Order: sequence, then structure tokens, then C-alpha cells
Amino acid sequence: MKTFIELRIASAMNPDNEFIDSPESHALDRLCGQLRELSAVNGSHVDVSGLTSSEMQDDWPAMQLERVSQAGVYRWFVPESLGGMGWSGRNIVSGYIQLAAACLTTTFIVTQRVAAIARICSSGNETLRDQLIPGLLTGDQPATVGISHLTTSRQHVREPALRAVATDSGFTINGYSPWVTGASGAAHIVMGAELNDCRQILFVVPVDAPGVTIEPGFDLVALSGSRTGPIKCVDVSLDQGTVLAGPVESVLSRSSVASTGSFQSSALAMGLTQSAIDFIRNESHQRSDLKSNLMALEDQQASIQDRLYRLAAGLPICSTEELRANANSLVLRATQSAMVAAKGAGFVKGHPVGRWCQEALFFLVWSCPQAVLDANLCEFAGIEG
Repeated sequence: MKTFIELRIASAMNPDNEFIDSPESHALDRLCGQLRELSAVNGSHVDVSGLTSSEMQDDWPAMQLERVSQAGVYRWFVPESLGGMGWSGRNIVSGYIQLAAACLTTTFIVTQRVAAIARICSSGNETLRDQLIPGLLTGDQPATVGISHLTTSRQHVREPALRAVATDSGFTINGYSPWVTGASGAAHIVMGAELNDCRQILFVVPVDAPGVTIEPGFDLVALSGSRTGPIKCVDVSLDQGTVLAGPVESVLSRSSVASTGSFQSSALAMGLTQSAIDFIRNESHQRSDLKSNLMALEDQQASIQDRLYRLAAGLPICSTEELRANANSLVLRATQSAMVAAKGAGFVKGHPVGRWCQEALFFLVWSCPQAVLDANLCEFAGIEG
């Protein structure tokens, strides 16, 4: 595994893979260009309806993720004291928007890897943190998360999805995590489980640990290339050294890590919105009837992004739920506006506008708090307020 210094030297010898040190960096422009080109080549953006899960494995954006690693993207999110760059919230939002506009599938996978990094970095288990951080930063040993069952998924079910039983040396885990992204391309998974007394633990488990089974990814309406699907655990043994937090009640709320429905999802929605608006803008050069629609969408985009930047900077401009509901609304309307602008061509399989309309639906179901769902349902029903 290469050290931080070795990677710096390698990047200096290869300007195309230099680390991105700011959202205004030309290196970020180059990376986004590479993501667009590679996504078109390897098929992560082609229609996958009718394919089996095994046939969809080729859609995994391996080359895009390699470019992301080479550009040092994972370092944006890690403090300098741990070998990262410690980007500000505003810079992270800007970077996410640009990456998502280039390839939403790749950026979605990155957010799940970053979520794992954040949980590991904020843990009090410094031994495990220091052991894992080098491989997480380089992307050589990535981790992903399986914690949705502790937040928005399966909250209507009384029996916990993952059950932990204390042992002399640690815990035994049984059950499954229903929504895990990119586990087949990861080395570790950050997961959460509940004990009989309702306390919870957060832990790290290798993907090849005995008793861990990675199920094929779901055949999703969009983003199937992310290989999102369930992971089953049967008598998985954990020693105390693999525990990141707990046992405590509501283990996820005990951390400073951003919660479900936070600004990351809104940033990705704004990236997809940017793709749709760019398409409409290009079409408007030849069609004046699109200009009023374009201006209205651009004004809303600017307003939401301004609030997004302020929120990421820690300013209480609005709630994350309000912002997410607004971002969801805009990404749906912008992509559908792009479909109208594309006319029949956009409804042909393989056209990017059709794909964007499908991808926009993702934001209605992924890590979407009830308050956001309610706001979107009210808008769809034409209910004011």
C-alpha cells in the first residue's frame, strides 16, 4: 500500500492524476471530463432494464473509481491530522455537485465510501481507525456502509434487521442489512446492529469475514451500476476491537457525523439538476421558447445552491429537510423539463435525458426522511404548505 508521500510523488510525475486541492482546480475539471467519457464507454449509464443481476456487473464503474482515488478525492473529507485535506463544508458541496453532474453512479458510490470514512474517523477506536485510514484514503481498501436499517429503512418493522448478542470476546451478529452500496467493490463494511435491550453498536467487518454474504445488487430503475443490495450475516463473530461505537441507544446520533437527509444528498441532486439545465441551455440557443423556462430553473438552482452552501458552512439558514425537499422538487422538474426540450429523442433508450429522469427518482427513495417525503407528496398532490 502506498504512503501519502509516495502518492504525492506519483501524482507530481503524472499531471493528469494530480491531487485536487480545491473545487476550482483544473484537476477537478479533468477528473469530471474523464468520468463523463468513461461512463459512456463502460456502460454505467446505459439502460439495464431486462438484464439479470449478473449481467449488470459490468456496469460497475471501476475505472471511474480508480480515477477518483488517483485524484485524492477521499482526502477531501479527512482532517489533515489524519493525512487528509480537511476541506470545508462549502468546498465539499461544490466538489460533490461537479462530480455528480459528471457521473451520478460514481458519485453515489463515493458518498457511501465517504460515509464509512466519516464513521471511522469520528470513532473513539483509534487503533482501528489508524489501521484502516491509509487504505481508505488511497482507495486501495475502501469501505462502505450498511446502516440504513438504523435510520430510514425498515423503521416500520419491530424486529431489528441486524441483531447483536454479546459474547465473552465481543458480539455475534445475525440478520441482514437491506441497502448496502458497492460491497462487492469494498474491503470493509461499517454496519450497525441492535441488542435485546435496544442498545446499538456500530462496527466494521471485512467483506470476506466468515458468515458474511454479499447478495447480488438489485435491478434498480437507475444507478444499478452501484451494486446496491442486501448483505446477510449468519453467526458473524466480532471481537471488541472491531466496534466503532456502543453499545448505546441511538448509536448514530451520538456522533458528529452528518445525519440522514443532510446536505450530501441535496448536493448530488443539484449535480443532476446541473446536467439537465446545461442541456436545456444548449437547446435554447436554437429555440427561444425554452428561454423563460431556463431562466426560472436557473434562478431556483442559484437559490437552492446558495442555501446549500450556507448550510454546509454551519449557518442555520434552513433545515436540512426543507433544503432536501426543495432540491428533490427541482431535480425532478429540471430533468422533466429537459425531456420536454429533447422531445421524442429523449424518450429513446440511450438518450441521456431519459436516464436523468430515471436517476431523479432516486432522490425520492434514498435516505429520505419522513418530513421530506411528506413535503414532496404535498407538492405532487397540489397541497399548499
